[in-house]
Amino acid sequence: MPVVIPRLIVEVFQHTNFRGRMGYVLEPVPHTGHIGFQDNISSLRVYKGPNFSGSPNYKVILHQHVNYKGKKLPLGPGFYPNLHDVAFNFADRVSSISFGSTIDVVGPEWGTIPMIVDCYEHVEFKGKKITILRDIANLRTPQGGTWFEDRISSIRIFKGPNFPPDGAEVVFYEHPDFEGAKLSIRMEPSEFKKEFPNLHLLPQSFGDSISAIKIEGWASSGEFSEMVFEDEFIGNDMRPEWKWVDPQGGGGWTERQGYLEMRTDPGQDLWHGPNGRDGDMTAPRLLMEVSEDFSIETRMRISPQLREHGGLIVWKNENQFVRLEKTSGPHAFRGDVRFERHVNRRFHLVGRGGMRNVRELFLRLERRGNQFSSFASQDGIHWKGVGITRVAMGPRVQVGLHALCPGNIPPTMTRFDYFRIFKRKGEASQYVSIFAEQPDEQSDAETERERADDRRRAMRDLT
Repeated sequence: MPVVIPRLIVEVFQHTNFRGRMGYVLEPVPHTGHIGFQDNISSLRVYKGPNFSGSPNYKVILHQHVNYKGKKLPLGPGFYPNLHDVAFNFADRVSSISFGSTIDVVGPEWGTIPMIVDCYEHVEFKGKKITILRDIANLRTPQGGTWFEDRISSIRIFKGPNFPPDGAEVVFYEHPDFEGAKLSIRMEPSEFKKEFPNLHLLPQSFGDSISAIKIEGWASSGEFSEMVFEDEFIGNDMRPEWKWVDPQGGGGWTERQGYLEMRTDPGQDLWHGPNGRDGDMTAPRLLMEVSEDFSIETRMRISPQLREHGGLIVWKNENQFVRLEKTSGPHAFRGDVRFERHVNRRFHLVGRGGMRNVRELFLRLERRGNQFSSFASQDGIHWKGVGITRVAMGPRVQVGLHALCPGNIPPTMTRFDYFRIFKRKGEASQYVSIFAEQPDEQSDAETERERADDRRRAMRDLT
């Protein structure tokens, strides 16, 4: 079976506004009942696939009846939150899906696709099928499809169009949120596809026991190459671009010789609690304003006790933010890297990246419009994708660092070696610090401060 390099990637949803059960469509479907969506598709997203440039007029075509018959609705790349709208009047009537060339419509682009994972309900690749292109933390949630938890009995794995040169692997977990026993299947660069017709026969006996899936691949993450801001936390004075936020006053901020130290007391967190109630938004954070697309990066020193709990944050307000962080060893995530989305008083675990036993950790968060991509690395060169999500925040947001101490775990101590902002090469000149210095002659005090910083930097390098 040849690997599918799609021109379009279609994300279909059971309810309007991209809610309810979700599934992917990459190739024609003569009967949507075979993928669990018989006459119940109410919204969808259409992304440009990696092969879209070869046929720029390509569209997905929704058909009223099976076998591509009856009334039809062609849709180009874009987001369609309500097929009940009078302009479409096609909701809950989609019985088959095809693809074809008509009029070109510009829309959002999908990110990288390292691997394509087809999961089947029964052995020998039979029964209902779900196609996985990115991490799914919970197969019983609407994002993963309530009908596919603990029902995967056979799988096919194909090398994707953005397969990393060093190889990648798919990890299947027994429980939601990437917990419990796991089955790791690695794909080497020399391999084309892997097939497992019966998961029940594997030594781990993983048939009908999969609740979360993670695709782990390395990415270069080199699109944002021009550094427009850097703070190495040398000295004891906070840069004027920063704003320190600590609602409870329990956090501490100290600049050491070449790193920032943030101390946090038990209970300080950044979430709204289960069902949007009884949460806590008192965790300290260090924020500055930035606009449009960017990449932010930090390096953390990791102690043997795993006392760190914090990382990068993109903040619009309490109801719209994302966090990429290293968790504390005593926490339930036991020191893993974690990527979360918080929208409308609801949080969603986007991805989980391991990396518990490292001496230092690099974290990077990239924004492209409403899409946020997260990465982690042990050396700052080879970046491992943690997760991708979409959050509408508008052009101007706040970015920076945060530290947590959720629940009743011991106080945390999180250290950051630096914080950097990157832009694309052609967009770097557009970045203007909100506290940009004027081109006046430098004062004697400013000159002496720079010399003192240079001396501290030299001493830090020596030690």
